[in-house]
Amino acid sequence: MNPATNGPQLGNRLNPILPPVIITVPEPAPEPARGRLTGPVMILALVALGIGLRAVPMVQNRHLWIDWNQGAPAGFLLLSKLALGVLGPTEVALRLVPFLGSVLGLVAFAWVAPRLLPRPAAVFGLALFAVSPYLISYAVECKQYATDAAITVGLLAVASGLLRGERGGFRWAMLGLAGAVAVWFAHPAAFVLGGIGTALLLEAAAVRDGKRLRAACATVAGWVASFAACYFLCLRQLGNNQYLLDYWAGHFLPLPPREVGDAAWLFDHFFGFFQFPGGLGGTEIKAGGIAAVLFMVGVYAFWKERWPVAVALVLPAVFALLASGVHRYPFSGRLLLFLVPPMLLGVARGAWVVGSALRVSQPVAAAILLGVLTAAPAIETWQEFRRPMRYEQLTTVLADVGDRWQPGDRMYVYYGAVPAFTFYTRDHNPFPADAVTLGTEFRDSRTGYRDELAKFRGNHRVWVVFSHRHRDEESLVRAYAEGLGRCELGLREPGATAFLFDFSAPLAK
Repeated sequence: MNPATNGPQLGNRLNPILPPVIITVPEPAPEPARGRLTGPVMILALVALGIGLRAVPMVQNRHLWIDWNQGAPAGFLLLSKLALGVLGPTEVALRLVPFLGSVLGLVAFAWVAPRLLPRPAAVFGLALFAVSPYLISYAVECKQYATDAAITVGLLAVASGLLRGERGGFRWAMLGLAGAVAVWFAHPAAFVLGGIGTALLLEAAAVRDGKRLRAACATVAGWVASFAACYFLCLRQLGNNQYLLDYWAGHFLPLPPREVGDAAWLFDHFFGFFQFPGGLGGTEIKAGGIAAVLFMVGVYAFWKERWPVAVALVLPAVFALLASGVHRYPFSGRLLLFLVPPMLLGVARGAWVVGSALRVSQPVAAAILLGVLTAAPAIETWQEFRRPMRYEQLTTVLADVGDRWQPGDRMYVYYGAVPAFTFYTRDHNPFPADAVTLGTEFRDSRTGYRDELAKFRGNHRVWVVFSHRHRDEESLVRAYAEGLGRCELGLREPGATAFLFDFSAPLAK
C-alpha cells in the first residue's frame, strides 16, 4: 500500500478529535511470474514441436499433384527455381521454399507474440500456431500460401516496436525495406502493409508528431512505389484470369450489398474463416464459434491497451474484403492463410482476458476453455496426418500397372494426372511412348472425353489412369469407357486409380 495523508489539516480545522484521513492507492497488479509453462523453455519446446509437425508431411511420401492456373508471386517462383537449380528437379526441392518459410514464420511468431501479448497469452498463441492444421499442411505444398503467412508474421515482427510507440530511424528503415521486398514475395502482403501503414499514420496524426508522420509517409510511399512496379510487371494480367474468376465465383464480397443474403455471405465467411483456414473449427471438437467470439474480445483488449496494434491486426482482413468486392482477391480458403497469424494473436488475447476472469472463481472452466481451443486444431492435424486431404499416390498405381503391362497394351492418362505422370516418368518411363495418350481437358464440353476414348476402339487392353480428379469426372470418363467395352481390373490407391478395359468388341445387348 502507498499511503497519502491529508488528514491532519481536516482534523485540526474541523474536528480535532477525528483521526487523520488516509487515502490508499492500490498498486498495479504484478505481471505473472515466468514459470515452467510460460518461460523460454516452453517457448523453445513449442517451436520444436511446430517444426517437428511440419516435418511429418515431408517424410510421409505424399506424391506431387497439379493445381491449374495457379498465380504465384514472382519472388516465390524465383526462390523455387533456385531450389530446383541447387537440388535438381526433385520433390524436396519443390517443397523446400514453403517448408523453410513455414519454419521461419513459426520462429518469427515465437519472437513477436511476447512483444504484443501478455506472456501466458503469447505462449498459448504460439501453441495454437504450432499445431495449426493448415499452416502445417501447406508447409509442404509447392504453393505460396505458407510463405504468405510467414511474411505476415515477419512484417508484424518488424513493425511491432513502432506499433507499440517506440522510435528510431533504424526501425523505420527496416520496416520500409521489408515492406518493399515483401510485395514481390506475397500477394496479400499489400493488405498487411495497408493495415500496418494505416495504424502508424493515424497514430502519428493523432499525437501530432510531425517527425513520426513524415517517417510514416515516407515508408508507405516506398511500399506503394514497390507495389506499383510489381503490379504492372507481374500482377496486372492475373486479375483478368477468367478461369480463376470463375473458379472462385461465390467468394467475392457482394458490393454494394443489395439484399439480406449479402449480409449472410459476410456472416458465413467470417465464421467460416475460423474453420478453414483458421483450423479452429475442428471435426471432432467444434471450437470455431468460440474462437470467433474470443477474437473479438481480444481485438477490444488490444484497442484499449494500444489501439494501433488492433488496427494493424484487423485492417488486413478489411482490405482483403474490399479487394474481393471488386473481384481482385477471393475471400476464402487457402487464400486467407495469411490472416491466420493475426487471428491467432487476437484469439490468444481474448482467451487470456476470459481465462483471467474465470481463473479465480472458475479455474476448471478456464482450463476447459484453453483445452478445447488447443485440442480442436491438434486433433485436426492428427487426422490430416492419417488421411491427408491432398493425397494422390499415382506412382504406386503406375508401378502396379507396370507389373501387369503386356506387349500391345495402351494407356489413356486423364488430363488431371498428366503433370504428375510426366514428372514421375521423366527419368525412367516403363511404358512405350507410342502406347501412351495424354488426355485433354474438356470441362466445358464433356463429350470430348468420350471422343478421346473412342480412338481406342478395337484394342484388347487399354489402361485408363486417373489422379487429381475434377469433381465427378472420373465417374463420367469411366461411364464412357464402359460404354465402349468391359472393365477387366481396377487398381486403387489413395487419390489415384487405374482400370483395365477391353475395347476389342462391342458389349452384348
